Amino acid sequence: MNRFVVEERVAADSIIAMRLCLEMLTCAGVCPYLRIEGRLNREFGEADSVPLNVTREITDLRRGSRSAKVENKKHCRPQCGKQSATERQERKYLADFETLRERFRNPNMLDNELNRNSDVQVMAHPSSALVGNPFSEMVSSASLTVPETPKGGVVVKVSHAGACYTEGQMRKKRIRPQFPGVEVAGTIHDVGNLLPNSNFTIGDKVVLFPDVSMADSGYAEYLAIDDVRNVLQIPQNMPLEVAAMLPGGALTAYAAVLAAKPHVEKLTQVKSCVNVLVVGAGGLGLWTIRLAQLLLGSVCNSVRLFTADNSIDKLLTAQDHGCYDIVHWNEEDHEQYIVERTLDACRGGVDIIIDYVSSKRTMQRSLKVLNREGLILVGGNSMTEVSISLNALAAKQQSIVGIPKGNMNQLQELVNFVSEGKLSPPCYAVFPVEDMNQVFDDLCECRITGRAIFRFATSSSATITDNQ
Repeated sequence: MNRFVVEERVAADSIIAMRLCLEMLTCAGVCPYLRIEGRLNREFGEADSVPLNVTREITDLRRGSRSAKVENKKHCRPQCGKQSATERQERKYLADFETLRERFRNPNMLDNELNRNSDVQVMAHPSSALVGNPFSEMVSSASLTVPETPKGGVVVKVSHAGACYTEGQMRKKRIRPQFPGVEVAGTIHDVGNLLPNSNFTIGDKVVLFPDVSMADSGYAEYLAIDDVRNVLQIPQNMPLEVAAMLPGGALTAYAAVLAAKPHVEKLTQVKSCVNVLVVGAGGLGLWTIRLAQLLLGSVCNSVRLFTADNSIDKLLTAQDHGCYDIVHWNEEDHEQYIVERTLDACRGGVDIIIDYVSSKRTMQRSLKVLNREGLILVGGNSMTEVSISLNALAAKQQSIVGIPKGNMNQLQELVNFVSEGKLSPPCYAVFPVEDMNQVFDDLCECRITGRAIFRFATSSSATITDNQ
C-alpha cells in the first residue's frame, strides 16, 4: 500500500482526534477558550485567543493554512433530566473517538479501511520504475517494461527531469500519480511506423512540452507520446540537464516577463525608472532575473529588478544573478516593518510585482507597496483565498493578472536563446534519481539553492553547476 496514502489519512485522522477532544471539553464547559499558538489567525506575529465550540471549523489546517474560521455561538452545560442535543452529540463524539483509538491500536484495521476508502485515489502502473510520489518516500528500484510505441507517436527515454511538480490537478481530487514530473528531457527511443513525415530519428535529443496527456509522468524512465506536437527537438550540443529546466520554470518565467514587458514599456514613457519586484528567489525567480535582463535589455537603464524572499542564502544567490537589490521578507518580523523595509529598498514603491509565492501575506504585502497604475502578476500555487478591495484597485488603477502557462512556440524560443548563448541558465544541481526522497526533503526545507535536476543514470554524487 502506498505509504503516502497512509500518512495522508493518518494526518487527517489526527486532526479529527484533536477536534473531538477540544469539542468534548468545550461542551463540558472545561475550556471554553483556548490560546492557539503558531501561525493560526496571525497577522503581526502574535497569536490570538479565540473561542472554541462545537461549531468551530479549522479550514485546511492540514495544508498549513494560517487562518481559523470560528463561529462564536453561545453554549451552556446540559441541564439535568432529559438528554439534550448537546449531550447526545457529546456521546456520539465519545463513541467516534473510541473507534478512532481502536483503529490506531490495530494497524490491520486501518489498512483495511484505507483499502476500502474511495476518496483517496492512487494511479497505479504495471511497470513502475519509481513507486511513490514526491510528497513522501518515493523511490524504489523495480523491473521496467518499455511501453508500446504509439503508431503515430514516439517513445522517449528520459535522461533528466526537473525536481518540481504541479499541485493543481493532484489536489483537485486528491489524486497522487505514481509518476510525477513535468520537466522532461531525453532521447528518442522508438518512432511509430505510421508517423507521417517524421523528422524524428532514434537518438535525437528532445524536450517535452508539459501537455495534459503526459503531465505528472516525467519520472517514468520511458514515456510513450501519442501527440508528437508536444515533442521538441533540441540541438545536439545542448546539455540535457539544462533542457530539462526549460518546459517548467523557465517557460513560466518567460511567460511572466512577456506579460510584464508591455507594462514596462508603457511606464518608461512617463517615468524615468520602473521598479520590478520578484517575490521568491527560487528557480522561478532566478529564471525571471535572467530573462528580464535579456528581454528588457532595450530599457534596462530604466528598469530596476528587486527580489524578495525569506531566505538570506537565496537572496544572495539572486543578487549574484544580477538583480539590482534584495529585500529580506523575514516572516518573524512585524508586518509594517517589512512593508517599510520594502518601500525603502525600492525607493518609492514598486510598479510591477511578479509573485511566485502568492500567499495571503505576500499578496497583502504586495498591495501595500504597489504604486498607482501598478501590476501584480500571480504565479503561485498556494491555493489561498485572498480578500481584495475592488474599490482600492479601481481608485489606484491597479491590476492583478495570472501568469500564462506558456506555449510550444515560447518553448522553442527558449531553446533558441540557450543554444545561441543569449540566455544562461541559473545555478542548478544534478542528483541521481535514487536520491529523490532526500532531494524533495531538502527542497521542502529550502536547503537547495537554484534548481534541482534528476539524472536517470547510476551515480553516487551530485553535480553542482553555478551559472552566474
